[in-house]
Amino acid sequence: MRLHDLKWQRRKQPVFSAMTDRTGWRNVQVYNPTVLRVDGVYKMWFLGNATATRTNDMNLGYAESADGLNWEEHAGNPVLTQEDLPWGGAWQTPHVIYDTEEDSYKMWFIMADTSRDEHNEVIFHEQRLGFGTSKDGLKWDIHPQPLDLKGRRPCVLKADDGTYEMWMNSAPEPDGDFRSMARHIFRFTSEDGLHWTRDGEPVVSATEKLRSMVYPFVHRDGLDHTLWYGCHVDGGLFEIYSSTSQDGAQWTHHHDSPSFAATRNADDFDGRYTSTPCVLVEDDRYLMYYSARDLGNLYGAQDGTVRVDKDGIYRHIGVATCERILK
Repeated sequence: MRLHDLKWQRRKQPVFSAMTDRTGWRNVQVYNPTVLRVDGVYKMWFLGNATATRTNDMNLGYAESADGLNWEEHAGNPVLTQEDLPWGGAWQTPHVIYDTEEDSYKMWFIMADTSRDEHNEVIFHEQRLGFGTSKDGLKWDIHPQPLDLKGRRPCVLKADDGTYEMWMNSAPEPDGDFRSMARHIFRFTSEDGLHWTRDGEPVVSATEKLRSMVYPFVHRDGLDHTLWYGCHVDGGLFEIYSSTSQDGAQWTHHHDSPSFAATRNADDFDGRYTSTPCVLVEDDRYLMYYSARDLGNLYGAQDGTVRVDKDGIYRHIGVATCERILK
């Protein structure tokens, strides 16, 4: 079966939820899982905060699992906070790989800096690419300056020859703002993971039906590529769509229907949003980790007030599975 066409079985309960949090650091928002399996252990890095939505703060947590479904959060979370950032105020959209040659974890992430007016509308929003390394996934050595790129949600793969490919949101025009950035996904290449060159044309761009293309995740099997990403659609919903390529250059976009839809059900934690996909391909199954928003709009802020976010709140991380049958 083609990966973009998998029939996912979503679990009824989220992996993590801000609504049931007892740790104190992520009881407003939790989202953007990036998951690896290393030496038989599933490892997840994810984001959260405890202040409010639409704020310029977000920290990084870590969790482990023996089966990829039931997770135990690290007791020392968050493992990275705002004070660890070389620029900006919020950790955003980390992507982690394990480099077997160097026996090291490598993380590319976005540092965000946002200003809003008295009506909470964005008047400035900039997102810069950062980089870090770690021997254990907990203690990180963060590159002291932003890398020379603006973008959103990097997804990085390392090739056998030691070079890197990255897919990331980027604005086509040099002075493009974050709104333009959210409409285009580009491929980048690098010799060292620090200095990047962008392709001339985007891999995929927003359409009239799919008004954004954000949070790319790529699985590569030889020359075959599957790209998943999130899209704003009618009705205030956000769902995961996909594109495929047999050479990494020419892409087919599967926009007739989502690869993983929001349920639209008020009883479900992913009724409004399915977002930030991260897919693991194993011998006997596929796993998709994702961020979710339910159809609720109310939440409790850190200052004790009950607030309304009309677009919903990233307060759940879910996982879906699909059996893999090898022929």
